[in-house]
Amino acid sequence: MQKFNKQSFIRDLLNFSPRQGKKAEMTGKYLEKTLKYHKVSFLSEKFKVEIPEVGASLAVDGKKIPCKGCSFIGGEIKSKNSIASSLISSRLFANQPNINFNPECDDISAANFYFSPAVAVSRKNITAIIQANKILGKVSVKKVEMESNQILVGNTSSPKNIIFGHYDSIGSGATDNASGVAVMIDVLVKNPTTSENNLFVFDGNEELSYDRPTYWGHGYRVFEERHGDLLKRAHKIFVVDCVGNGKMFSTNDPEIINLAFPISSAEKLKDKIHILSGDIKKLMKVYHSNLDTEKELSVKYLNEAVRLLLKQLK
Repeated sequence: MQKFNKQSFIRDLLNFSPRQGKKAEMTGKYLEKTLKYHKVSFLSEKFKVEIPEVGASLAVDGKKIPCKGCSFIGGEIKSKNSIASSLISSRLFANQPNINFNPECDDISAANFYFSPAVAVSRKNITAIIQANKILGKVSVKKVEMESNQILVGNTSSPKNIIFGHYDSIGSGATDNASGVAVMIDVLVKNPTTSENNLFVFDGNEELSYDRPTYWGHGYRVFEERHGDLLKRAHKIFVVDCVGNGKMFSTNDPEIINLAFPISSAEKLKDKIHILSGDIKKLMKVYHSNLDTEKELSVKYLNEAVRLLLKQLK
């Protein structure tokens, strides 16, 4: 059997970044190819979803400032009075045009998307924006339909545990979540019997959809609609998201579940939902930005995540 190289796989996924739209579709096909190469059987379940294609510009006193559009609605931003930290819930600015920044990140971090015109900028440019006399941001949005995919590996009739991980991304997405996908594949390749009693779900649409107010997690809700009975009967549900950048931890905190696995029945199933993540503080420094590269990850912590996931499944 060919050895699966997590680091090489993660580098390959970064070639498709940002993994949205056609690039997410290409990522799904590459994932299927990888599973076939390692003789891992799978079932693909397609579904349609609408996502935004966003373009944006920002002028501060006539000078162009680098930015990224991060909204589902196009329009103009003419006031600097709506500067927001993107680490605050997007629901607080849901219908308010804004310029947002991640105070932990040096790059442009599209941490949130909004249902009003919005652009993300680097924290380095906030002072210039605050001091400006004139602000003009322009956001163009095209709603596009894509065919997303959920790749199911293992027991699809009566799984003891269900393990989820998403392969789409905003930004480079090494930590979020090429890391989790690599860990799940490594478990399957090194321990083929794991799939006999467990179900692994590789989801292609976690980051963006037009679902309101919770636009993230759409693919997980599609699985819930199709296979809600499996979720109800499962002993445990694991979500592997953002590992390999530090020591992995497990939590079933309702707030974290809402961020990582916002299915409709989360409240009823919360006692058996476990979110497996790494160093969240470190993640915020690169979150949804081009800084989230392979350099953020270590072999030590990726291997630790594999061991801990296997331990949870025993």
